[in-house]
Order: sequence, then C-alpha cells, then structure tokens
Amino acid sequence: MKRTFVNIGDATIGLANLDRVFEELYNSGKSPDDIDGEEIVDLASFYNYIPPHLVGAYAEALSKEYGKFCRDKEYTTA
Repeated sequence: MKRTFVNIGDATIGLANLDRVFEELYNSGKSPDDIDGEEIVDLASFYNYIPPHLVGAYAEALSKEYGKFCRDKEYTTA
C-alpha cells in the first residue's frame, strides 16, 4: 500500500492510496474545478481515518494536492 505525504495544517500526514483516489477522479474526467474537497475526503476516508473535526483542513489540502496531480498529469502527457 502506497502512502502519500500531505501537509494538513501544521502536520505532515501519510495517506494510503491517495494516488488511487486521484487517478479515479482524473479518469472520470473531474477537473480540480469540478470537484469539492469534501468529495475527495469522502473517497480518501475509504482507505484512511480522517478525524471529523479536521475534515475542512483535509478538504483544503487534498483539493490542492489534486490540482497538483492534474497539472503533473497534463504536463507528462503533453
């Protein structure tokens, strides 16, 4: 199981299968503008425990990470 490290607030958190979540979203045609951070949190929570009081922080961080993922994908396929 691959872990991706993401800055959430003041902490760096290792999240399992985040690459799989992002790949699923990307392959379904969802751009960073089309998706809400809480939707990413819902998908990521299938593989990871996300504390309820930190959902907003995770949503913000994962939205940014998904934007980077999409930019990297577009750069490598261009």
